Amino acid sequence: MIQTSLVKLVPAHHFYQQLLKAVDFRFVRPLFEPFYSTMGRPSLDPIVFIKLQLVAHLENITSDRKLLELANLHLGIRAFLGYALEQPLPWHSTLSRTRQRVPISVFEACFTHIIGLCIHKGLVSGHTQVIDSAYIKANASMSRLKRKPAIWSSETTSSLSKPNAPRLTASVDRLQHIHRFHKNIKKAAPNKTGQLFSNLTHYSPTDPDARIAFKTGKPRQLAYMTSVSVDAAQHVITHIQAGSADRRDSRNLLPIIDTTQERLREFGVAICNVVADAGYSSGENYEQLEIRGLTGFVSPHGKYKDERPGFHYDVKSDSYTCSQGKRLAFDKLLVDKQGNPKKRYLAKASDCKDCDLCEPCKGKKASEKRLHHTYYKAQYERMVERLSSRFGKRMMRIRSATVEPVLGSLINYYGLRQINTRSREAAAKVMYVAAMAYNLKKYLRFTSVEQSGMVIALPVPDQFYYILIYFCNSHPSYRTGLGNVQTNCGLEFAHFPDPFYNSYGCCTT
Repeated sequence: MIQTSLVKLVPAHHFYQQLLKAVDFRFVRPLFEPFYSTMGRPSLDPIVFIKLQLVAHLENITSDRKLLELANLHLGIRAFLGYALEQPLPWHSTLSRTRQRVPISVFEACFTHIIGLCIHKGLVSGHTQVIDSAYIKANASMSRLKRKPAIWSSETTSSLSKPNAPRLTASVDRLQHIHRFHKNIKKAAPNKTGQLFSNLTHYSPTDPDARIAFKTGKPRQLAYMTSVSVDAAQHVITHIQAGSADRRDSRNLLPIIDTTQERLREFGVAICNVVADAGYSSGENYEQLEIRGLTGFVSPHGKYKDERPGFHYDVKSDSYTCSQGKRLAFDKLLVDKQGNPKKRYLAKASDCKDCDLCEPCKGKKASEKRLHHTYYKAQYERMVERLSSRFGKRMMRIRSATVEPVLGSLINYYGLRQINTRSREAAAKVMYVAAMAYNLKKYLRFTSVEQSGMVIALPVPDQFYYILIYFCNSHPSYRTGLGNVQTNCGLEFAHFPDPFYNSYGCCTT
């Protein structure tokens, strides 16, 4: 129990005291109970463990040593943990071992419970979910990268590789492409001594789950990919996950949506809209969003072309027509090197043979003109039409104003600038706690405001105005040709249809 003197020293309006009163942390014990032994020396209280993890992210601390140094000196944190002044705090290694031994499902359950608190308080509407991702630096160095041994290689116990080292699985063509790229770089800058590394050929023996991340204008680094789903109502994080930095964002969209839907469905909340940037675009994602009954607002990637210059596409016949009036019929379905399905269209060789634009159109070697477009062309066109609408442009503005500040806050103020743990599972635990800390601060500062109805008493128009209003409403030409006529209440009615007005001409909506 906390000493009375310690409680008096901490103000009631202090953040941790308010958090202690607003949230009942006893929900943690049933989640940790299956993983705690009933024999031997008493273990660290799971409530204290979760509170310490939350304090670390709320104070933007990434080191367990630094966290306990601060907790020893901070009266507010001691009172929040339930420790008296003379009680020693847990050792930093105890926090590390507890984090390692408790499975990730427990951290996810704690995160889901905090989401439930936010939903019950009215912070989550579920209507629009905004998705984005960012790189989080891993606890590994680029200077310690090792080359992956080949599949047929037997040097599994040599000093250059560990027994559990990932094997080289890239194809020969892919490796040749990497070597040509490296040679071109060396020719362009022969005086530079740096090396170029690829995830296909190298790995980190310190943290094999970390991947080399690259952004234009920034140095390469070993990192994890954190993907978040944020509710657009009050910017509450509804999902967070740790992924590989070399994995495309488009492959993470559907797992994020499915997990978020399942979590919110437990509390009776449904998702309607999904907003993301062009990194999450793909025809398969567009199709799956429609199958799930969700309205997507995901900008197509820059490589997508909705029109072919000089060719007109007919949806009914599924064919193209060139500028000379020749038809290119559907030939067959292909799959490119990246695994994307495409449809091929061919013109007759006899049609192209006598054409004046034959050589500049089809080339010198080809006997007929060929066109390709994505198998999901209809889904792309519907997405482009939706984004070009006024509502679609507004949703994209909401995306930049919703999820980007959340990711910036997590990285700069909630201890996610670098992951000090190793392995993807350990990184996911850290991300769950950071999202919990962010949501709890939202939960504590949110005050629900009930919207009260407002009734305005309007004066009854006299007989002349009543006759004038009735006359104008019964003659459509007065609405468009004579300008706006106003009632006593000052509302314009000339440009609105009759159902919007009552018998006095005043707006009823």
